[in-house]
Amino acid sequence: MTGTVIEAIEAAAPALGRETGAQCIHRSLGVLRLLAGSPPDGVKLVDIAAELGLPHPTAHRILKALEEEGVVERVRGTRRYTIGSEAAWLGLPAANRFPISQAAAPALDRLCEAVGDSVFLAVRSRNDSVYVDRRIGSYPVQARRLTLGARRPLGVSIASRAIMAYLPKEKTADILMENERRYVDYRLTPDRIIEDLATARSQGFLLASSLTNIERRVLSVPVFDIVGAPVAAISVIASMQRLQNDRVERILPKLKLAASAISERLLESNTLARAC
Repeated sequence: MTGTVIEAIEAAAPALGRETGAQCIHRSLGVLRLLAGSPPDGVKLVDIAAELGLPHPTAHRILKALEEEGVVERVRGTRRYTIGSEAAWLGLPAANRFPISQAAAPALDRLCEAVGDSVFLAVRSRNDSVYVDRRIGSYPVQARRLTLGARRPLGVSIASRAIMAYLPKEKTADILMENERRYVDYRLTPDRIIEDLATARSQGFLLASSLTNIERRVLSVPVFDIVGAPVAAISVIASMQRLQNDRVERILPKLKLAASAISERLLESNTLARAC
């Protein structure tokens, strides 16, 4: 979210009673992140409160204030909440300043054409991962159910583990601790994630079965920014038969080449921005 969103939250703070200051901002942004990854029919107040560990009155006050600001909306005819249109308009400037989708586009195009399978780009959003771009390949069976904007706790998707593998250990520990309760919904434990992080670090990629579709495998490699920090991951998602080990060996260099190309484009974008 942009600074403008935070300003809107601060402006709404008096309506939140005791929920003011930094605590109010943290909790409000938690609500926005949750709703940003929610299904189209929205989320009930009781589920929002439970997911974020908030008392019902506190969650209600935050939702009411955010609704007044337009960044949260009530789904028509229901008591469910969803992200508001105002959040999209406030987020446009940030999207323009964060060039990863533009930087990745040519590499994603080439990779998808080369492998014929679905290709996805995921980025880290605090303790979540978000799919921000994708390409549908030419092979008849494609991963179409995973939509752009899909948000999951960091550590759930194979792409997010490829990102987490290269974060500082202290940061990884914080993420695992803060997300542990959320992992229950995916029948996942921090120990299981830690195993994959070690594997990803040792080999530079991660190949594993999808947690949300057991018939698919995911091959992910991290993308690094200009200072060597992991900012994204690109993934090929295909059927188990399509991602057997012999084929993985053939397409893995293509993924790594695409990740390097995206990193180079990010460096070029940053250099150009500094020159301007």
